Amino acid sequence: MRDLSLVVEDTIKKYNMLNHGDSIVVGLSGGPDSMCLLHVLMGLKEAWGLKIYAAHLNHQFRGRDADEDALYVKKKCEEWGIEVFIQVFNVPAYAKEKGLSSEEAGREIRYKLFYEVAHKVGANKIAIAHNMNDNAETVLMNLFRGSGIEGLKGIEATRGEIIRPLINVRRDEIEAYCHEKKLNPRIDKTNLEPIYGRNKVRLELIPYIEKHFNGNIMSTLQRLSDIVTIENDFLNKEAKKLLLKIAIIGENSIEYSINKMNDIHPALLRRVIRMGIEQLIGTLKGIEYRNIEGVLDLLGKSTGAAIILPHNIKAYISYDKLILRINTQSEPYKYYLELENDRDNIAEFFDFTVRLTTVDASQIGDIKKDKYKVYIDKGKVKQKLVLRNRLDGDVFSPIGLKGSKKLKEYFIDEKIPKEERDNIFLIADGKEIVWVLGRRLSEKYKITSDTKEAIIINIIRGTCSE
Repeated sequence: MRDLSLVVEDTIKKYNMLNHGDSIVVGLSGGPDSMCLLHVLMGLKEAWGLKIYAAHLNHQFRGRDADEDALYVKKKCEEWGIEVFIQVFNVPAYAKEKGLSSEEAGREIRYKLFYEVAHKVGANKIAIAHNMNDNAETVLMNLFRGSGIEGLKGIEATRGEIIRPLINVRRDEIEAYCHEKKLNPRIDKTNLEPIYGRNKVRLELIPYIEKHFNGNIMSTLQRLSDIVTIENDFLNKEAKKLLLKIAIIGENSIEYSINKMNDIHPALLRRVIRMGIEQLIGTLKGIEYRNIEGVLDLLGKSTGAAIILPHNIKAYISYDKLILRINTQSEPYKYYLELENDRDNIAEFFDFTVRLTTVDASQIGDIKKDKYKVYIDKGKVKQKLVLRNRLDGDVFSPIGLKGSKKLKEYFIDEKIPKEERDNIFLIADGKEIVWVLGRRLSEKYKITSDTKEAIIINIIRGTCSE
């Protein structure tokens, strides 16, 4: 068995976690990991000139057990001469109020406490007890979610003030250390039940892999994590350089030069887009792979093409620029999607698909009235069909009526409130409206006895694959 103190000290040096004289707040749950971390840091206290504090959150998830955890932490810290700050907070109620999972809510309140204590005592580091097993579980779970490199780097050894000195230590080593030092840590029994995704990975998947595939899977995943972290850091640095070269960053928008983006490798291009979004809103939370791909897909489209991203961001093409802009005005977004024949066209962020199918007109029988399906004469389409909302100058010829009228007049006739008009989707052929979705088809595009080929336009709720 390795000397845990030496492993931790080597980890501290490897990642430059500490300097002599640092002040540290240790997140102390009372479990084996955090008790081991505190005890090891106490052993390094004199050599490193450390000031050590502890912070404990009584999250009230486990009733009496949670109260006993807090009492145990208080008693141990008094015994070891460590100043401890204990907060009682009803995390279950907070999770329900904010619509968060128990894990998300607990993490949010826990880290808030750590930073508050660090500010209060003047500490410049916060030590968290994540270990090699935690990192392996995180890498595997992110892999299952389809994560990119960012997810495969796992839990970072350091991030700002946060340090994780146990990141290269296995859980069995921690348990052996606690037993050897007679720490008698508290055990959360829910961690021993395969009722959550992470617990199943910990209790079932990893032991299976160790038994049947790789007995050293922990170290293997840790090595993968280290390699990916270094390579991810390199790619991020290169992407930052490119962002400065190809984009103009404003207060509420970023303008990318499309001409300068053409020769950039997709791996870097995705990062440049992600970094732009992060600079705009200060976070990437809620931004998924499909969002970035949606932005990249705009690069092949003409002026006016646009998509809506989370966090009130509009991405759109304006001549030779790709623009990401935070919508600070009350006007609605303008949505624009060029439709391809004989395929499913997914309307990103609106959870429906526009299916276009070309058929021989002779195959069409009786047409039943359907709110979400229409038939049009393919030969009457002059430009490319697009899905969008209204634009100034739109003209419509409602089926059954003679002549054309402004779309605005049609909306007035139909008594559609002003505030709803921008949210109504249209299939358009240039300025001509082909179909007001769910409402009326254009007289100009209906099929007749002279129609040779027809296009079936079908709106399918929920996105579907091709």
